[in-house]
Amino acid sequence: MRVFFAIEFNNEIKDYLYSLQQKVREYCVGGNFSHRENFHLTLRFIGEQNPQQVEVLKKVLEEAAAGISPFELRLRNIGSFDKGNKKILWAGLDKSAELQNLYQKLEFCLERYGYQKEDRPYSPHITLAREVRLGNTSHNISKTFVSSLPVKVNNISLMESSRINNKLTYTALYRAGLN
Repeated sequence: MRVFFAIEFNNEIKDYLYSLQQKVREYCVGGNFSHRENFHLTLRFIGEQNPQQVEVLKKVLEEAAAGISPFELRLRNIGSFDKGNKKILWAGLDKSAELQNLYQKLEFCLERYGYQKEDRPYSPHITLAREVRLGNTSHNISKTFVSSLPVKVNNISLMESSRINNKLTYTALYRAGLN
């Protein structure tokens, strides 16, 4: 199984992200746009794991969530990462000490169970589209208005990434509540 840790969103946030995606889509001549139901915030990508390793990752998830109180995130902006001559479009978040604390605790727990620590800094973002080619326009997508909606974080999830009928699908394998 191909797995990762994530914060899932409620339908209101997914609907809002979808509306943002449609606004910036007007300025694109191509790309692989995320499905509405797949919007999430990745905490840490793990990769291919067997069923025994997934059981260990459930323990990691429980330990990482323990003692962390629910918190809120706020959407901030739209941006992009260059990937060759194409881009990855994303929605960014305000800086959050609570999110950073959760991420560091997750990293600590993963390391205790033998997973190598991530070697790059955590850059929280919500992927709206991959392999995007922007049209020949003077519009700057980073100027797109983003409402500062509160994103409530009450739990974290261990997710599986798979293809079902040739469609990328993310499924929660396990959730741990924050308390």
